[in-house]
Formats: sequence, C-alpha cells, structure tokens
Amino acid sequence: MDTTISEPINSEPEITPELLVIMSAAIAAYLGKNVRICRARFISNQGPSSWSQQGRVSIQSSHTFSTTK
Repeated sequence: MDTTISEPINSEPEITPELLVIMSAAIAAYLGKNVRICRARFISNQGPSSWSQQGRVSIQSSHTFSTTK
C-alpha cells in the first residue's frame, strides 16, 4: 500500500528570500544604514486599522464646503 503524507495546507502567502532582500534594501535606504531582518510574518486582516481610519478623517475634514447665497 502506497501512503503519502500530505503537508497541511497553508493559506498564508510565503515570505520568500527575495521579498526579504527587497524589504531590507527599502529599510536600509530609508534609515541610511544596513539592517538585518531577523523575523518577518504577515499580519492577518483584522479590519480597518486606526491609522487608516484617522487618514480618512483627515482627508474628509480637509474638504470645505462653501455655501454662497
């Protein structure tokens, strides 16, 4: 009997070495010094963040309506 062991299905995208190099280069360009990424993981979608909500509030409050009669 041939039995195969299947790996569990992982629905999370994989962080590839190429992606780590790109992230490291972007951070190094921003900070101006070399960095080493020790650990990286994807954050699950937990709904709208407070940053995005505050950004929307800021943009919407910048719209001024003029009421000329």
